[in-house]
Amino acid sequence: MPASLNDALLRILACPHDHTKLRVESGALTCERAHQFAFEDGIPVFAENPRREPIPLNMGPCPHPDDGARAAVPGEPIDPFVNDWIVNTNGNLYWRVRGQLPRYPIPNWPFDTGKGQVMVDIGCSWGRWSIAAARAGFASVGADVHVDALAAAARVSRQIGVRADFICCDAEHLPFQPGSVDCVFSYSVLQHLDKSKVRGIFQEISRILRPGGVCLVQLPNAFGPLSIVQQLRRGFREARTGTFEMRYWTHATIRHALEQTGFSKVTIHADGFFSQNPQLTDLDLLSPAGRLLVRASSAGRRAANALPILTRVADSLWIEAQTSPSR
Repeated sequence: MPASLNDALLRILACPHDHTKLRVESGALTCERAHQFAFEDGIPVFAENPRREPIPLNMGPCPHPDDGARAAVPGEPIDPFVNDWIVNTNGNLYWRVRGQLPRYPIPNWPFDTGKGQVMVDIGCSWGRWSIAAARAGFASVGADVHVDALAAAARVSRQIGVRADFICCDAEHLPFQPGSVDCVFSYSVLQHLDKSKVRGIFQEISRILRPGGVCLVQLPNAFGPLSIVQQLRRGFREARTGTFEMRYWTHATIRHALEQTGFSKVTIHADGFFSQNPQLTDLDLLSPAGRLLVRASSAGRRAANALPILTRVADSLWIEAQTSPSR
């Protein structure tokens, strides 16, 4: 068995086409109906069209410093993929450190700690949230369609000594057995997908979660101040199908989409204001203006926790939903 695929993960994986169990055979994963899935760099590939983009095509060459990337741990430099992709994965606040990250910007896990529960991180990229969940006590599985990002995630997790597993798959066809996962998480990913596709992903999440399992996703609020400005700039039109443009959600459409796909106890909290990715743990990586924005966002989040009506105008929302305990 490939070194990166442990027994516990194999027990819950399933064919994305027919949901039958998988076995390792001749260096690949094979399902009961003979569908086969290869490994790349130890990562199982379930996606029919995995994304292969080692360097970002939407921006210029990475401005690496002359003396090379700084060390993440003594004697080991920052992974080149993370250094190059940091703006795409973490947002525009991180332009000043592209190519010269002094450390990995891994956030603190913002929810209850785990006790070995299985957590699937949809759209994990280089694994920052997957690693955060593993540090918080979860059996963390990062999922993404981008094989180069997953290879980087595996390298980073090994480099910093955190156990997390990674798989390549489409979010609409998650390769897990029904009711096999405790928690599904996604941050700053679903906002770039058509809403009809997101509804299908919610259906898949509901399928793989155990009874009483938890879905934790971040989405942009249509009525946040920054969101309104961004929508105004494009004339309040809907995002073009198949593009990376932001999709903005209202509280009502979020609740309706989740409840339609089998979720209950939907709660919506403020994640941040004036930004879609405000991380207080990364202040040392940001410009003075970026630090001010993130501090203002944090103050807004605290105010919204005390006065929930303010969640209506948060730019970034945390959504927590549960599957029925008795389904």
